[in-house]
Amino acid sequence: MEKNPKKIEAKLYRKILEVIPIPCVDVVIVSGGKFLLTKRKNNPAKGKWFIPGGRVFKGETLHRAVLRKVKEETGLKNFRIGKLLAVKDFFSTKSAFGPSTHTIDSIFIVHASSEQKLKADSQSSDMMWFSRVDKKWLKFVKEILYLASFE
Repeated sequence: MEKNPKKIEAKLYRKILEVIPIPCVDVVIVSGGKFLLTKRKNNPAKGKWFIPGGRVFKGETLHRAVLRKVKEETGLKNFRIGKLLAVKDFFSTKSAFGPSTHTIDSIFIVHASSEQKLKADSQSSDMMWFSRVDKKWLKFVKEILYLASFE
């Protein structure tokens, strides 16, 4: 495992997106019977409520990627990683880098205390705790939340 995983330069990442799927982690953050979603600022799923997460860097374990993504995307500091819920494919005709995307997502439950202050990163315009699944949300998001026992 590399100590300092490296980010991929944007031009190279666009080329990578054109030819291979990207490994990602997604997290269903739960607290007090609710789950946390972020509203995306960019593609894929621009303007939609989505599950926090993102790509895994080379040399980064899935566990480390979950820790990084929760902290980066939500600002949460007090949380515990639970079980692996599922591994699912996500396909989108648009990405933040241009080409369509195919990600292979390892989806984890994360338990957090809700009294913590939330802080969205640059990829999100809003964050909110929900207790019920909205039928208007993206199919991928609904499927994940159903797996996490939310209705």
